[in-house]
Amino acid sequence: MLLSDEELARLDGVAPFLESEAKTSLDFASNYEVTAEFQAHLQPGLRVRAPASDAARRDTGDTDTPPYPLNLFVGLPLDELRELANADDSAREALIARFGASFTPRLLRALETETPGAVNLDAGVQNESGTLSVMLAER
Repeated sequence: MLLSDEELARLDGVAPFLESEAKTSLDFASNYEVTAEFQAHLQPGLRVRAPASDAARRDTGDTDTPPYPLNLFVGLPLDELRELANADDSAREALIARFGASFTPRLLRALETETPGAVNLDAGVQNESGTLSVMLAER
């Protein structure tokens, strides 16, 4: 079941915190952009990009050969987002902290399972052009 408009509206206030937690969790890649995309997709999630790699490729003119700059959509479990949207303030803070602590391990498991060998998260590159997508497993 998709998130309701009311739940999506509540998540708008939480999105900056999830973005920050995900970015902090990716401490080995502090230059990555992390943006929430909750209403643009049937599956809400976060987009992780490596803009430094993208800028370097533009400077050298090398945009058509692998590896491509990282452009990864990370789908978040609807039940987890629904729980977050409906939590009171103290529970919401705990859920956000748990999300931050679990984001990178779950992302790495999803990459290994769903796109083995297609993404080098440390280097900020992927073997295919365009957006690659993975889905985080439930906690």
